[in-house]
Amino acid sequence: MNQIADVLVIAEQIQTDLQSISLELLGAARQLAGKLGVGVQAIIMGHNIGDIPQTLIHSGADEVFVVDQPELAEYTTLTYRRALITVLESLPRTPHIILCGATTIGRDLAPRIAAYFKTGMTADCTELDIGDYEHKSKVDPSKIGIYHNCLYSIRPSFGESLKARIIGPWRNPQMATARSGAMEPIQPDTSRSGNIVPVKVNFQETDFRVKVIETIRDVASNVDLTKAKVIISGGFGLGGPEGFDIVRDLASVFKDSAVGSSRRGVNAGWISYSHQVGQTGKTVRPELYIALGISGAIQHRVGMGKSKTIIAINKDESAPIFQYAHYGIVGDLFVVVPLLKEQFKKALASAGRG
Repeated sequence: MNQIADVLVIAEQIQTDLQSISLELLGAARQLAGKLGVGVQAIIMGHNIGDIPQTLIHSGADEVFVVDQPELAEYTTLTYRRALITVLESLPRTPHIILCGATTIGRDLAPRIAAYFKTGMTADCTELDIGDYEHKSKVDPSKIGIYHNCLYSIRPSFGESLKARIIGPWRNPQMATARSGAMEPIQPDTSRSGNIVPVKVNFQETDFRVKVIETIRDVASNVDLTKAKVIISGGFGLGGPEGFDIVRDLASVFKDSAVGSSRRGVNAGWISYSHQVGQTGKTVRPELYIALGISGAIQHRVGMGKSKTIIAINKDESAPIFQYAHYGIVGDLFVVVPLLKEQFKKALASAGRG
């Protein structure tokens, strides 16, 4: 019997829509579990969640714990905390590792679970790994302790000029939240099978101190950059909010595209925050990322540096973005982009994708 417990993912759904971060976390969990020689568990909570548990199995989970009750139709901190703790306490062994998304829900829920277990947690990770740690006693340096199979939670600091590797092997579960878009999901396999375990939660009166009266979601401004295969982003070089017209125009050439922005464009009020890419925005990894008038400060690179192909257009030949773009064009974007658009249209048409 393996002495190491499994890796567990806290999956997330909103109004029965499984969030992409859940699949990304399962991809990361499978890699960690492979190094540890253990399985992957997942927890999904909500109401009328349908075939989400089976989707989690197909996407890498070996066992899925399901809490499907009316009290969980809308997210509230105390009800979801109760449900999660109930599941974790029912397990024969505390998970070796628990992963959660660095989302609005995850950032609220994960620290409360860490506090309940009196364990540490690293937030906003961009990489995760397994390794050993050699600990020397400060009182007696000759005394050395070796911790095996530690979770290395890696996150950028100082705008990714440094990467911090953070560990906390002294108590399980070892916990981390990961940024959306930072991890890569595995290819779903509909032939995968696993255990789906329903769990009943007995809520307490104190769990309902906060009640959701009404939920209003602005769908129009809810841009999911993490799912787009092509992202066209604009920066301060656009000159004003009307500059985003050329960004949207270029994005319209591609199927499954989205409009992004640098932090300066958002801070200037030219476009809403839901479009922001970077350290304080979304982390993305599209097949194609085109940066228009973006200087490429390190804070922006954090959010899009893992894109498969990066094209930068900027009239400043010394702009930092040219240092990590795969292709760079020095010139006036308002002259270059229309020409580029026509070439993309021709290329897509000849490929039968127009």
